[in-house]
Amino acid sequence: MSQLIKTICPMDCYSHCGLLATLEGDKITKIVGDPDHPLNKGLICVKGRKKHLQRIYSPERVTTPLRKTSSGWQPVSWTEAYEIIADNLTKITKSYGPTSVLHHDNGGSEGILKSLPQRFFNALGGCSRPAGSICWGSGNKAQAYDFGRPKLHCWDDLLNSKLIILWGRDPASTNIQLMPLLRQAKARGAKIFVINPIKIASCSLADLHLAPRPGTDGALALAVAHEIIKNHWINEEYINSRVFGYQEYKQLVEEYTPEKASRITDVSAELISTIAKEYGTISPATIIFGYGLQRYTNGGQTVRAINALAAITGNLGLPGGGVNYSGKHWFGLINDITGSELLPEIRHLNWPTLAESIMEAKPPVKSIFVTRSNPLTQLPDTNRVLAAFAQSQFNVVVDFFLNDTAEMAHLFLPCTTFLEEQDVVYSSWSHYLSYSPKAVEPLGQSRSDHHIFSGLAQYMNLGGFPNLSAEEWLERALVPLANYGITLDKLKQGPVRNPVAPDVPWQDGVFETPSGKFELYSQLALADGVNPLPQYREPRESLVRDSSLAMQYPFHLITAHHSDYLHSQFWNLASEGMDIQPVYLHPDTGGKVGIKENQLVNIATKRGQITCTARFSDALRKDTILIYQGSWALHGNGVNMLTPQFLPDMGLGTPYYDCLCNVSPKL
Repeated sequence: MSQLIKTICPMDCYSHCGLLATLEGDKITKIVGDPDHPLNKGLICVKGRKKHLQRIYSPERVTTPLRKTSSGWQPVSWTEAYEIIADNLTKITKSYGPTSVLHHDNGGSEGILKSLPQRFFNALGGCSRPAGSICWGSGNKAQAYDFGRPKLHCWDDLLNSKLIILWGRDPASTNIQLMPLLRQAKARGAKIFVINPIKIASCSLADLHLAPRPGTDGALALAVAHEIIKNHWINEEYINSRVFGYQEYKQLVEEYTPEKASRITDVSAELISTIAKEYGTISPATIIFGYGLQRYTNGGQTVRAINALAAITGNLGLPGGGVNYSGKHWFGLINDITGSELLPEIRHLNWPTLAESIMEAKPPVKSIFVTRSNPLTQLPDTNRVLAAFAQSQFNVVVDFFLNDTAEMAHLFLPCTTFLEEQDVVYSSWSHYLSYSPKAVEPLGQSRSDHHIFSGLAQYMNLGGFPNLSAEEWLERALVPLANYGITLDKLKQGPVRNPVAPDVPWQDGVFETPSGKFELYSQLALADGVNPLPQYREPRESLVRDSSLAMQYPFHLITAHHSDYLHSQFWNLASEGMDIQPVYLHPDTGGKVGIKENQLVNIATKRGQITCTARFSDALRKDTILIYQGSWALHGNGVNMLTPQFLPDMGLGTPYYDCLCNVSPKL
């Protein structure tokens, strides 16, 4: 007899979709979307529908602890694994101090209990941790400078919009749950514009598509502002009452005529004027951000330049308006259970240049623990990451599979999937909090992160990590929400909406900045030594048109997300993930460099080279090539062999796209 179990997808994605898992005996046999979930309403992607099931029962999945020996990987018991960890950590921290241990953790699987590994290292006395972001850091800092903090409109508010700009976002590929709302908004008369150097799948809904040269979105936004101000399409009342620094900003954008911006962006002056008139005269208008546009060394100021458009037109604080980048709506509503009150010694190493930071660290990094991430695949400049991991004497990886990072480990610890553990999950892109129950028993000797690190803390007698059950930790975390009637028991009945986040942020016109206004001239940026106005500066590598570097590497390399995978997750589950990876380029580009479709080609940058199979697509600009990120180096791929370690203008985001490359036939 089968049973339906309501659960939640834990992927670091836009919605954390509601799922229905079919349990037959002791095995999950099917996963579909939950039609009762308020966000996805039954709609799920191939990852939720198919790949979660493939992963939990994959024959490649490792379900016992492994120790690397001269004879290869050998199974060990959990007691032996704990003994090995305790012995090595004790020796290393005694000789070099706690910051000689690096804990690399990211969002590979979301949930409140996923923060407990941090508590272990805090109870240990501290560690080194990456600072910044390999995803959204520059744009988040930009939002903080302008608004005081990032906030999002609720998804349904799109139905109030008369103009929707998808700026660097492709919901048809990476956020399919938004597509029904976009279609409904369009049916109600809303216009949809797409700004993206690639003709993306979402262009099927677009009334207008602009394809700027990669890394030039900031110049485009400043030119749009120039036209809006010149033609008096601004909202003077809103500017006078709610905006700080308008005169300085107005003076800045005077030089960014459509003609000047056209030379920078390759978008015609006529198209720039068109989008300025549409955005300046249609209200309410909303901008939906993606994250590729801030993956350049000028990425933070790019986001600031786009934010400014909403401020000068008064498209803030009204239904159907806004600039939607991210939201930290749950901040302060969930207790921190990481043990920060233990006052650990923490050293931060910059995430966008983490490999170099590890190599240069003093005291040296002697041990690396990896949870919820695959840095050998996902960090930029893979060759330097390999060198950084190789110099560490004791590496531990917690994962499902022996991926690129696990192959650099000395000890592998098998973790549970979300179907084999319980947790509470929330998103930075929606207003809902959801309970994820344990649906089946863990396979083999797999353990949850809570089980692994609580057990290790008890083994090592660490006083800062009390021996609590998963439910007890969740109840501790949810204490602030009890004031709103939200408890673990209530969450077990279904998702709950954030009790304090409005559908439309900033309606009162009060921002969390020093002036209490939206700051075109950011006082917080000035205090940080960052230009207080959203200046346009060329990226470090991508726009050097006439240099010797550009002559050698004439193409922009974009390493976008694939719709079927999430970063490096699931690539090993399909045969195509282990094939030689495609590189997509315009047919005219292929002809220019002497490449035929389906031919093996070399893609090279200053940092390395990989082999790909050429695929032609007229969706690409002729100066741009596309390789999807996430495939494993173990399979002969690994796009981050090519990408740079650069620091950005703000926020310690990672400028993966600030990358010039060459493509040539493989001889």
